[in-house]
Amino acid sequence: MSLLNICKLQTLKFAVIFGATVLAAGQASAAPALAIFEGFVGYDALKASMINEAKAEVDTVLTSKASSGDLNNMCVVYALSKEYVAAESSCFDAITKAKKENVSRQTLRAMKSNLKIVTQQIQDYSSAAD
Repeated sequence: MSLLNICKLQTLKFAVIFGATVLAAGQASAAPALAIFEGFVGYDALKASMINEAKAEVDTVLTSKASSGDLNNMCVVYALSKEYVAAESSCFDAITKAKKENVSRQTLRAMKSNLKIVTQQIQDYSSAAD
């Protein structure tokens, strides 16, 4: 099955992780959500809220050989680990690769939303440091 078909199928089943506050506090908020894709690196660990295990899994992936779905999930793992620069890079790479792979608009929209959330976190931390 091609990645395009996998992304189309998995986009319909993507799981939503509400920012680190939800994982820590156990309650939903109105904050934007990061989207992860089933069947790609780190999904099972993220779904189980095991960030360290997801990070360990992500650290074994060669970025040059990763699919757009893998890169997207790597973005989320880095974001939840508060490694925002690495998250931003992975999000950007996921979008670039997704365009080449002709993924669905819904998948691309989810990836762009992740990038927007990460970029906002970087801006928030920059503002707080000033």
